[in-house]
Amino acid sequence: MDSMGMRGTCAFIGGAPAGARVELDHLGTLWGKRVVGVLGGEGRSAALITTLIDLHRQGRFPFDELVTHFPFGAVGDAMRAAEAGEVIKPVLLMP
Repeated sequence: MDSMGMRGTCAFIGGAPAGARVELDHLGTLWGKRVVGVLGGEGRSAALITTLIDLHRQGRFPFDELVTHFPFGAVGDAMRAAEAGEVIKPVLLMP
């Protein structure tokens, strides 16, 4: 909040444990600053996907580097790798 400019928006993303608390200095919220929570990206899917495909075609969004494939039988390995932060997006391949 302190590093954000006037009328900026601070977005909380991802999950937190139940009962997690956030404490802010009230003065940090003045000048039109906002704090919002974001669930599931809240994006405009059609526009977002089209843009990501265009960026990929331009070589500017290497989504294939974000994906790690696992055989379907290794679902436990995929989950452990994701939880450990070893992979960004595990994808299970059906036989």
